[in-house]
Amino acid sequence: MDLFEIAIKMEEQGAQFYTELAKKAPTEGFASIFKMLAEDEKKHENIFRALENKNAPIYVDSEVIESAKEIFKSFDPDAFSFTEDQIPAYEHALEIEKKSIDMYKQQLPSVVFEAEKKALTQILTEERRHYAVLEEILKLVSRPHRWVENAEFGVREDY
Repeated sequence: MDLFEIAIKMEEQGAQFYTELAKKAPTEGFASIFKMLAEDEKKHENIFRALENKNAPIYVDSEVIESAKEIFKSFDPDAFSFTEDQIPAYEHALEIEKKSIDMYKQQLPSVVFEAEKKALTQILTEERRHYAVLEEILKLVSRPHRWVENAEFGVREDY
């Protein structure tokens, strides 16, 4: 299997996973973020398909970071309905993004053509952004359940 086949498969699986997360999302804001992540993964898949077929890919910048920031600002932890399966699902999403980031970083030096290198670099940047968004979601969801307030644990960041 070559880079494009593997990447297409990874992006397809990512899109499916985010679509499922959107259906199970505890808030409309989270559902919106997961839908945007699924759309981004589909865009990445289309870029890889275009490159595989030796066509020029069409780039559309992701707006998930900007949208997620607005959703995070309006997040109300008191009105949030938590379920135990959310944290493992979001941790799995982080693993998926990390796997993509690692693979694309590893493959980047071996890419010969400039169009492919540019596309892979852009997708790598977007996957890093996805990872950052997922980290923030995980913090929002898990902190109330994992936070330990005890002086012996030292200096902690503001919460």
